[in-house]
Amino acid sequence: MGTNAQSESFADRAFFETLVQKGSDAIITIDTEDEIQFANEATERVLGHDPEELVGESLTTIMPERFHGAHRTAIETYLETGERTLDWSDIELPAEHADGHEIEVSITFEEYEHEGTKLFSGIIRDISDRKERERQLKQQTEQLERFASAVSHDLRSPLQTAKSTLAVARATDDESALDELDDLFDRMDELIDDVLALATQGQAVDDTESVSLERVARDAWSVAGDDDVTLTVDSARIEADPERLRTLFENLFGNARDHGDADAIRVETLSGGFVVADDGTGLDQVDEDKLFDFGYTKSESGTGIGLNIVETVANAHGWRVEVGESDEGGARFAFHEVESQ
Repeated sequence: MGTNAQSESFADRAFFETLVQKGSDAIITIDTEDEIQFANEATERVLGHDPEELVGESLTTIMPERFHGAHRTAIETYLETGERTLDWSDIELPAEHADGHEIEVSITFEEYEHEGTKLFSGIIRDISDRKERERQLKQQTEQLERFASAVSHDLRSPLQTAKSTLAVARATDDESALDELDDLFDRMDELIDDVLALATQGQAVDDTESVSLERVARDAWSVAGDDDVTLTVDSARIEADPERLRTLFENLFGNARDHGDADAIRVETLSGGFVVADDGTGLDQVDEDKLFDFGYTKSESGTGIGLNIVETVANAHGWRVEVGESDEGGARFAFHEVESQ
């Protein structure tokens, strides 16, 4: 081999050694005795261990204790029989960080020989963020499916009965005071469609617009309000999806009216958000940790979905919800815009 060829070979080797050392994934190599022979620099970033200090240690150093026995058995079985007890590609397992907490990783093993010694290398990738996103997505999907099912069940049956009653009334020429009822039916249909769309399209609000807080609140009050309850609203504009914001108001107004015995409700702005407060009985008898849980209610006639809808709509906008006591001793729901990091 000529000098140029040798130089290129050494350069290539240095290049690939740099890739191994500087890569984003941890790489750890063990021998047949389960002793670590090599750990790259990324090992410290992923697992918190100094690579040099890992050399000479067992691979179990980076494993939760409950996996130690199975790991040693798997190595012994493979060396004796050549049979793998599991797939070596993209195994998802918990690893133990140097500070003791567990992280979720994906591991791919490779076997090779170096200078007559059989070695095994594991490429270890931190997938904690991805697994957390998957858990959140699964939770949101399950919640939205329950949400859609409950709302559809609770609204469609009485809606069909009421529409039949409306048809009979009109057939007998008794149409007085039925126009308002017809508008309500249309609103119930809209709500069902919105909820089903939310369940299939996900939570996030992609498009918002500048909306009048007072107008949306008054529109919601026309459906969920009560002649015996007073509503006051600040004149202001916020960025929101008007239909989902209206749904949020409808559920808060209905909750204050039906379960809080409120005589007055106010909607007012605050820095970076808005507040809905009432003068009702407040939250003394309510478990605030469960307040937004699907199906949670202290009322025999309640469905336990109203405040869950409120939280879902708030989350869809990226708003944080704080619950507390109003100045009048009733309930206070504050919605804050969460600044992006």
